[in-house]
Amino acid sequence: MSVMTVERHLWKGSNQHGIPYPSYFHPSTSQQMLTWQQKMRRLRRPHLFTFIGAPRKGVEKAAIRNELIRQCGESTRCSLVACINSEGSSKCYKPSEVIKAMSSSEFCLQAPGDSFTRRSTFDSVLAGCIPVFFSPHTAYTQYGWFLPADGEEYSVYIDGEKGNMRVKIEEELLKIPRERVERMRNKVIDLIPRVTYKHPNASEVDAEFKDAVDVTIAALAKHVQTIILGGKNKSN
Repeated sequence: MSVMTVERHLWKGSNQHGIPYPSYFHPSTSQQMLTWQQKMRRLRRPHLFTFIGAPRKGVEKAAIRNELIRQCGESTRCSLVACINSEGSSKCYKPSEVIKAMSSSEFCLQAPGDSFTRRSTFDSVLAGCIPVFFSPHTAYTQYGWFLPADGEEYSVYIDGEKGNMRVKIEEELLKIPRERVERMRNKVIDLIPRVTYKHPNASEVDAEFKDAVDVTIAALAKHVQTIILGGKNKSN
């Protein structure tokens, strides 16, 4: 049995396959997708980086998250969207707030939360914001069917293991050459269709627009074929 899940249990066998979390955009046609991608390419991005999330307590991953909040809050180049503001309302569930922050930033920090993966990773791709990962299990070991095998094509990795978060995120991001930033952002925007879910009421059969479901079905069929051929080879 093959299981499709938004987060694989990495140590429980190879029959689990990670698929993207649903984000906010569900286009019905390839033209809607193309229009969105063009918009993300044209946007001015005044902020170097952004973090969207809330502090955590009582978990090991909280140290990374709290450090990112601290560094973002102290930087004039960072846009911080705290999930819980002083009035107790949550901005994290307001698509306009999330996409506005991400689409105005070059990089989006993706710290692990209660588990390794985050829906925010796919929100950042949707917004054309280059994800910055602090654990390989947030994306690299999860979504092989959807994301490039070479993480450097579309993302930045900063080792977030215990004791390594003395690194100054702003300084690390400023070291990246402008040409590489442009290449990564273009790659991220190119990835949008394959990690997006079409609107469920879409009636158009659009061969040009392969969404996350199309990618999943094709990859699963290939996976099953590999298993079948492997079994035949063993019997021979």
